[in-house]
Amino acid sequence: MQEEQETLWYLEDARELAEVAPYTFYLPSTEVVAMLKPGDAVMLMFRSDEEAADEEQAERLWVRITVVDDVDFRGELEDEPALIADLTVGDEIDFAVEHIIDTQLDDPVPNIVEQYTANCFVTKRVFDDEHPVGALYRENPDETEDELEDFSGWNIMAGDEDEDYLDNPDNWHYVSLGSVLDIDDRFIDVLDAPYDSEFEYDEEHGTFVEVEDGD
Repeated sequence: MQEEQETLWYLEDARELAEVAPYTFYLPSTEVVAMLKPGDAVMLMFRSDEEAADEEQAERLWVRITVVDDVDFRGELEDEPALIADLTVGDEIDFAVEHIIDTQLDDPVPNIVEQYTANCFVTKRVFDDEHPVGALYRENPDETEDELEDFSGWNIMAGDEDEDYLDNPDNWHYVSLGSVLDIDDRFIDVLDAPYDSEFEYDEEHGTFVEVEDGD
């Protein structure tokens, strides 16, 4: 591979990003990565060096592979960066398996991210304050007053919010189920429950139990 040059950017490790957000950050499978060859395109995440620019400056850019050497790759940058000054189309990029965040190929392995893209309502107590989920119920999307795109029916709460809090629409977010699971995934096993199901977390047994009518 080419000699290492000083740059004002670095490549993010996709494995670390997926570990932080396993239900919303797609990580290409080892099977699809093994299929890559010269001429294929992959997406990498370039981030500005903290000393050179704002840490939040990151760009997802496509790179066309020119060389494959086991788990190491070389390619040419195909996108024009908008944030990183010392990158330009055609630049030669050395990277490794752990830097690949997407490919142009169809992944033969089902990904967990795709399973939880449906939306839900979640209180700010959970989503903003990251309080563990303590209660959730599922309503029938066809019976809601508003037409909501891709609504799973789930309403997710910490369980200690009072009625005034829950009645205030400003205290709710409408987000993907995956983004809530990234915070707390203890309730994942009940998500296939039918409409009109309700669950509360049982601290004694460490599990969610269904709330029956009249409980």
